[in-house]
Amino acid sequence: MQIPIARTIVVRSFAVLGILLWSAASLFAQNEITVPQNTEIAVGQRLTVAVIGTLDVGGSIEVTFRYDPSVMRIVGANGGDGYGLRCFPLDVLENSVESASSAVFTVLCPFSVSIANDTLVTLEIEGVGGEDTVGFLRTDRVVANGLELTNVAFNTGTVIRTGGVTARQVVKEGITGNYPNPFSSRTRIVYVMDADGPVKFIVRNAQGRLVQELATMDALAGENYLDYEQIAWQVAGGVYILQMTTDAGTYYHMMTVMK
Repeated sequence: MQIPIARTIVVRSFAVLGILLWSAASLFAQNEITVPQNTEIAVGQRLTVAVIGTLDVGGSIEVTFRYDPSVMRIVGANGGDGYGLRCFPLDVLENSVESASSAVFTVLCPFSVSIANDTLVTLEIEGVGGEDTVGFLRTDRVVANGLELTNVAFNTGTVIRTGGVTARQVVKEGITGNYPNPFSSRTRIVYVMDADGPVKFIVRNAQGRLVQELATMDALAGENYLDYEQIAWQVAGGVYILQMTTDAGTYYHMMTVMK
């Protein structure tokens, strides 16, 4: 009668060992989400890029991307059947510019599935005519069912913007652009002065009514820039007119705010 008992003990021991090994493997399993390693995009051009990965969890998935807004901007994201994020449309939780070199884009899908080396989501990106020509795009974090995943490896892709800054070299005085444009909270206004002197900026809505008046500044001849941050409660989403006034004249530029 002792032999069956011994066999039972051995079998159970192997079963317990198997469960422990499986649990350890699951605990230390490395999920991975990758963006394209190299992307080339022209000013104003729109591309669809696929975010590929392995993710061993489903349910409510929130994904945050970070990118360089002086080179590109994320204008949208797509999920649905065949993607890890099954929602269409996706909920966009955040789309904001933090600084001249950093912006974030966060999407949420409550009905996601696990994937293995497959497409998690696709991003719609657009080339921006800023001062820089080389930027980055990466996945910054993943939150699954309310908890941030710590066992996910991310890569950083390089984004090369081609085409230069349109017509900057031929502008004698005036606003050459604001980057990014459209923007959600911050943008960099680039302008050219024919000579040293005072410059004043006024923001007006599409009907020409005053929204914000900035303090007069002293600028140097040549190219200058101003980092502008909107007053959230004053500015709604839409098209605005940026007015620049110098001793030589008044100049106008259209910019778009995203909310």
